[in-house]
Amino acid sequence: METIIDQLTGNPVYLAVAVVLALIILFGVIKKLIKLVIIGAAIFVLYIAYMVWTGKEIPKSLHDVQQTIQDTVEKGKEKGGQILEKKVGEKIDQVFDKE
Repeated sequence: METIIDQLTGNPVYLAVAVVLALIILFGVIKKLIKLVIIGAAIFVLYIAYMVWTGKEIPKSLHDVQQTIQDTVEKGKEKGGQILEKKVGEKIDQVFDKE
């Protein structure tokens, strides 16, 4: 590690290349974070619009939104588990019926 630092500090061309690469990486990370924030805000706006459109109560706090999402995910997991169990059971029955 020390040899890399010595080479970077000893040769200004290497240092300039390293700085440019670091800036490119930093710019890419910041750009992705900004995209993530914009997408999250858009999803939140769509959620609020959906709530208004359907006439449901708009959550007053972030905790209420989190609880609603957790409830929805739990219902989806239960329903998905039931569907998966049914499909797997059908496939197993098909395999054993062929024999």
